Amino acid sequence: MPLLCISLLALLLLPPSLSCNSTRPASEIIKDYIIVQVDLNNTRSTVTTLLKNSQTTCQDYHLPNCTAQGVNLVRTLSTLSCKMRHLGLPLTDRLTEFVLYSTRCSCERPTKEPKVKLKRTETGQRRNEQRRINRKLCRAKAMLSNMTECYQILKVQSVTHVRPNSSTA
Repeated sequence: MPLLCISLLALLLLPPSLSCNSTRPASEIIKDYIIVQVDLNNTRSTVTTLLKNSQTTCQDYHLPNCTAQGVNLVRTLSTLSCKMRHLGLPLTDRLTEFVLYSTRCSCERPTKEPKVKLKRTETGQRRNEQRRINRKLCRAKAMLSNMTECYQILKVQSVTHVRPNSSTA
C-alpha cells in the first residue's frame, strides 16, 4: 500500500517538473521568429508535398493551441516542439531544435518500449509503414499550423507591449 501511495504522489508531481518554466520574454522569442519562420515555411512545404504525393487526407488532431484563454504561449510552443521531435521525422529536426533553443526549454526523454514484431508479409509491412509515416506527417502538419499561430499571437503581443520612445529635443 505505501508503494502505491508513493507511486501516485510521483505521478502527481511529475507533470509540473517536466513543464517548461522559461522566463524568456516574448519580445526576445519574436526576434528569433525571422529564422523560425523560414524553417516553419520550408518544413510545411516539404510535409505538404509529401502528403500530396502520397494522396493522403489528414484527420483533425487535437493538439495544444494558443487560442485558449490564459494559455502560456512559450510553454505551448515548447510542448508542440517536443511532440514534433518525438514523431521521429528527420525533416522537422532543425525546426524543433531551434524552437526549443529559442524558448530555452527542453524535452524529457521518451521511454523506450520493447518492440514486438509480428510476422507479416513484406507488402503488408511496406503499406503499414507508409501509413504510419503519413500519420506522422499529418500530425506534423497540424503542429506546424499551431506553432505558426502561436508565433503570430506572440508577434501581436510583443508589438502591443512595446512602449513608444519618448522624443528628446
